[in-house]
Amino acid sequence: MVDVLRTHRQLDRHVSARASLPSQQIFQRDWKIYRKFIDNNYLFHREAYACLRSVLAREMSGKSFSFLDIACGDAGASIDALRGAGIVHYEGIDLSRAALDIADANLSALGCPFVLKEGDFAEVLSQREEPVDFVWIGLSLHHLRTPEKRSVMRAVRSIIGENGRFLIYENTSPDGENREGWLERWQAQRPFWTAFDAAEWDVTWNHVSAADFPETVSGWRSLAEEAGFKRARELFVAPSDLFRLYSFE
Repeated sequence: MVDVLRTHRQLDRHVSARASLPSQQIFQRDWKIYRKFIDNNYLFHREAYACLRSVLAREMSGKSFSFLDIACGDAGASIDALRGAGIVHYEGIDLSRAALDIADANLSALGCPFVLKEGDFAEVLSQREEPVDFVWIGLSLHHLRTPEKRSVMRAVRSIIGENGRFLIYENTSPDGENREGWLERWQAQRPFWTAFDAAEWDVTWNHVSAADFPETVSGWRSLAEEAGFKRARELFVAPSDLFRLYSFE
């Protein structure tokens, strides 16, 4: 599932203000905010997952493939994109046990074997060796600084083989824009994101301003090359120009 607060849980364990909250309370609060992002399509999840589904239909048509869903959350959007495709094995990684429990109940809809792993995706990937055909991550990789992003991308490159695909939907700045400029453009969305009350906006903004680290267009392409990918394609630019979807091959 591509999702701001599902994926934000990957780093929220470092935010001291959350440390005293029971885990279920955190999940319930974040889930409510997350659903508002999804239901109102503020981060253009619908378009991103439509793009994923289009790539699967076009490039994996008639093929059987395995799928690794990094920071999968409850896997709901991925299930919709994968339904009817030739998937033969699904694997999801997420930090939230509560989200994985939901995914576990939902994944039978794909009609293929699946495995769910609880943990930090960077740590899990650093130890993973099993090959996979298709890897997806949405709105999670940007929580890492540039060297850590590179390490994750190299780990993915090592397991997808010559014909594999790695798709990312992530925070992206136009070339020449710094992080502060990107954050200013994020904050400028506030008048349009009317579903959030003041407290919910504060939760979101406090997280984004502390833990989101976009790359530029050229930055993502350089990281892909450094990780060993031979081709990088930009497949979708969010209308807000805050996020872009890339295919690395």
